[in-house]
Amino acid sequence: MITSSDPDYLDTKLVKQGAKRMDPVLQQLADWITEQFNTPVLNIYYDKIEPDKQRPRLRIIFEFGEEVARFKDPTGNFDAGKQSLIAAQFKQIQAAEPAMHRGFFNWLLKTRPPVRFDTAHVVVVFTAFEPVAREAVNRAISNEALKHLKEALAMESLWIILREFSTSTVFFYTDQQLEQSATDGTRDLITQKYRSLLKSHDEFDYITPTTCILLWDSKENLDKNYKGNWFWYSRR
Repeated sequence: MITSSDPDYLDTKLVKQGAKRMDPVLQQLADWITEQFNTPVLNIYYDKIEPDKQRPRLRIIFEFGEEVARFKDPTGNFDAGKQSLIAAQFKQIQAAEPAMHRGFFNWLLKTRPPVRFDTAHVVVVFTAFEPVAREAVNRAISNEALKHLKEALAMESLWIILREFSTSTVFFYTDQQLEQSATDGTRDLITQKYRSLLKSHDEFDYITPTTCILLWDSKENLDKNYKGNWFWYSRR
């Protein structure tokens, strides 16, 4: 899951809202993973990988990043053993599914409903919903709302507020103003006002008093160390 416009995020959002249920096969697999690894699965999204869309993929979507971490090895890659176990269970559930859901008339006619999921060489990946949902909350704040916030704060030392994914960076004009903001209550005030904007879009209550939402920097630093170049700054 990369952005809030991706189909797996949008599908999971519907599940989280209670507006959609997982396919019975995927729900069975989610229940098995939850029990097997003592980690609740929020959603499972099935698709096929580009460019040829021939290889099936399962995105196992947990709610939080720390839950995804349980499915990684010490090097930070996905745990191959857990991937294999889940792929095998998926195949087993899919193989049993036609017989489980065959209707009476299909039984009389000795026909089988079509298999909905391809399980050959399935790729299993793990991702989290909450980080992307927080990014979506941040993106939901309009430029006009940011402009009004800056005007309401009426701080001569404040240059701009730059949004970057799930966080935003508050820029003061000088390094001295940046340093002073850490002790004079300025950062607390800006954080409080910015969090109020976020909460108006926070459908799932992911923005908390401990959520890191703002970073702090200065125009002086941007000009001095990045030549005023936003591309270079974004690569920091």
